[in-house]
Amino acid sequence: MTDQNPMEEPAAEQEYTSDEEYAADIVNLSQTSVEKISAELVRMSSSSASQITATEVEIRQGGAGQIKAEELSVQQGGIWMAQTETFNLTEGAVGVVQAQEAVVNNGQVGLLYTQTAHLNETQAGLVVARQVEAGNLRTAVLLASRVEGNVETLIDTQRAMLAGLTTGIALGLVLFLLRLLTNRRR
Repeated sequence: MTDQNPMEEPAAEQEYTSDEEYAADIVNLSQTSVEKISAELVRMSSSSASQITATEVEIRQGGAGQIKAEELSVQQGGIWMAQTETFNLTEGAVGVVQAQEAVVNNGQVGLLYTQTAHLNETQAGLVVARQVEAGNLRTAVLLASRVEGNVETLIDTQRAMLAGLTTGIALGLVLFLLRLLTNRRR
């Protein structure tokens, strides 16, 4: 475990192993890979981390496995899972995001669960939000109370409810018929 001076950045030539854990008020990483980081502020440039817990995280051209933070900003990077209050992604990709407010510009999102989403030039698998403001959003499934902007979707809220209802009725009928058949054989 290493404590770092807030004004001191690690030297680029210093070797870090992926099993190291860093804890400090401020952690600045450049061109390195670490396992765990716990800090108030994390700044990463051309770096990666498996797990980050912080108040604020800034990633530029880097990536992370799991992040838990109040504020998360990613530029040209990728993240597997993020849980945050405020999420900002520019030219990057994320697997799963849970946030109060999410802003995505020129990005890809697997699953986004948020209260408010501002999505511009974005592709997503599933978006679940109370409010969506979009400028060219392409998504497979959109579940939202209020949508504004240009959105292209395969399944929206109404179609998802219809598909769920249809599937439920079909499954109920199949189970009913199976029960009738098994009762006759006795």
